Amino acid sequence: MISRMTRILTATAMAVSALTLGGCAAIESAGTGVVLKIFEQKITPKVMEIGDVDIACNFSYVNAPLVSAIRAFHGDPSLMETVMLSAGGVCSDAQAVKEELRYLRASRDKRSDEAQDARIAQKRLLALTAQRQYLAFQRMQTKLEQKYFFKYGTNCPDFGRDFDELAYLMGTISGLQAMQNDIAAQQTVGVPTDIAPMADSALKCLNNAKWWGAPEAARATVWSIIPGSGQGRDIKGTFDKSMTLGEAKGVRLAHVMAAMAAQSSDDTVGVREAIKRFVSVQNFTPAKDYLLIDAISYEQMMNISDRLWTQNAGTRTPLASLGKFWDDKVGGDVNADDFLK
Repeated sequence: MISRMTRILTATAMAVSALTLGGCAAIESAGTGVVLKIFEQKITPKVMEIGDVDIACNFSYVNAPLVSAIRAFHGDPSLMETVMLSAGGVCSDAQAVKEELRYLRASRDKRSDEAQDARIAQKRLLALTAQRQYLAFQRMQTKLEQKYFFKYGTNCPDFGRDFDELAYLMGTISGLQAMQNDIAAQQTVGVPTDIAPMADSALKCLNNAKWWGAPEAARATVWSIIPGSGQGRDIKGTFDKSMTLGEAKGVRLAHVMAAMAAQSSDDTVGVREAIKRFVSVQNFTPAKDYLLIDAISYEQMMNISDRLWTQNAGTRTPLASLGKFWDDKVGGDVNADDFLK
């Protein structure tokens, strides 16, 4: 009798415990759902309105661990992680550019130890950047495939929210950048190169006009960097159309992609043309809702310009001189070296 009663009590306790734990999980999941909705629908749109890239970097660094911790409370923050990891990748990539500029200056001065140290530091940062960007891509792919029951790069999801489309775009671009940065870092992360053809197909799922020409510009970048993929493609025309859309929509991300594609092909003339077009848009007004994206585009274009200036003049782009170059003629007879004074 006592043994039977003990078994009944034990079973009852286990059942109550299971129900209690299940109830806690349900409560936690509901709570994290609310938190994620606040991040996705309230906080992220406001962050996108910030024009200060450094502040956005610090926001991502501080809040990314907090967002990821939601997993401990039965939530899935994958899409917010995509946004924050993509931003974090932009930030560490900018640090890598600084080391690259240090390398270029040391090489010009024939300081081999300094040059070698700078190159090592650059590759470490590129590896970190590739790691962040690849994780952003993976989070996006896994979550959206589960949510919309589609195969990334094969067919298209029926998006229910603009935020999901934004994560899809940012995650895809991050995947492409992760592949390039990992190659530059001697493939220390192991980012698969088949991301490029998948991204080419996946980007067809987005409205090019709605997203500032960025989807088609990203596809044109793939065509530029993957041997044979540009066969029969109007790469220049695609970039031109996408940049025109970006200028009208207030986000010049397509211009950066055009410059990067030209840079990867050692087309210095094309790089300079993209930079000049970036700064010479008549009556350009940045999109209020995506001011941060245009601000990041500006910083990335400045990084590209800084490479050219440092290679040829030994310094970064002079103040207020984006779109101008060391060999320009100013006022007919004055050389652009005057910018450095």
